[in-house]
Amino acid sequence: MGSQHLDRHQGRLGVRSGRIARRCRGNGVGATEGGLTGIVGTREVVPEFVLLTGSLGSGKTTLLCDYLSLPESADTGVIVNEAGEINIDGAIVSSARRDLPMTLLGNGCVCCSLGDDLHSAIDELLAVRRQSGAGGFRRIVLETSGLAMPGPILRSLMRYDRAEYRLRIVSTLDALAPMADEVTFPIRSAQLTAARSIVFTKLDRAGTDQVTAAGCVAKQFNPAACRIVVADRTARARAVFDPMYTETAMPISQFEAIAATDHSRLGVFFAEWPTDVAWGDLTDWLEDLAGLCGDRLLRAKGLVAVAGTPKCLLIDGVGATFAEPRWMELDHSTRRGIVIIARDIDLAELTALSADYPEDIKPVVKRSKRQAA
Repeated sequence: MGSQHLDRHQGRLGVRSGRIARRCRGNGVGATEGGLTGIVGTREVVPEFVLLTGSLGSGKTTLLCDYLSLPESADTGVIVNEAGEINIDGAIVSSARRDLPMTLLGNGCVCCSLGDDLHSAIDELLAVRRQSGAGGFRRIVLETSGLAMPGPILRSLMRYDRAEYRLRIVSTLDALAPMADEVTFPIRSAQLTAARSIVFTKLDRAGTDQVTAAGCVAKQFNPAACRIVVADRTARARAVFDPMYTETAMPISQFEAIAATDHSRLGVFFAEWPTDVAWGDLTDWLEDLAGLCGDRLLRAKGLVAVAGTPKCLLIDGVGATFAEPRWMELDHSTRRGIVIIARDIDLAELTALSADYPEDIKPVVKRSKRQAA
């Protein structure tokens, strides 16, 4: 969900329960994959904030250490979060490079911790960098606990207003064990569906059938994500952390390649409007969608024709947190509508959501029938 440039991001279209908060374009930061940005005037280069997520033991720390061993990581700062009592991953990462600018989040899983610990960690990292006189970072990497859900982290980042970044979410996928059990399914599904890039790990020990099975899992959860399947660890690390790779490796959108999943708890749906929809009606519907689903809403992304303009709006949400929409010029053959990926939601609930809307602005919601290719 490589970096996708939005003028301002997650939070400018700040979805809450009830009706959508129509927020003015003021100072501050929003966050979604593809952008964590504030308004800081004109700058030639906006650094990245890479949210590195993935299940427990899926190779996040190894991937990060591989990248930190490369010379191009010199302008990278790292925040490491560990859910346990001691921050073992932080010790491992810091040993990879002695001069590494790094802060630790040690108060439990970052998505569950209360307060502004993440904000303080970013502030500390930037302060140390300023004191060193080394200039700004090209990127900051937050390695989350394997238990972390991306949604709460994005909501925390959208409140951070002291620096400007472009956010990109990366999720690791263990090629040896790509399937999630019933206990880990809510976390795994949230991580994979939020990702702009899914990187396959442990490929040196995986056979062809295992890699194929992992590919099927990635397509089921997030058919639009860039899948990075590179056996060489150094080349893989470069591919993951170099935004130019992910920009050129995937199209902007593949909304028509809607993948159905065989997992009984995960549903992929498509909402389509019969005609151009007014912006206010669209935001009301998105707000109601977020209010209905809550944390069961994993991903909402699509193109919608808005009344009064020849352009389409790109709608992009992770959980109930949405990026500021981006205008796009597309040819008439591109299908309009919003892909919805949700957990433990059925079609009847989504259909009932729109029951009170007038017929001319009521979307038709269907369950995806098309399997991932």
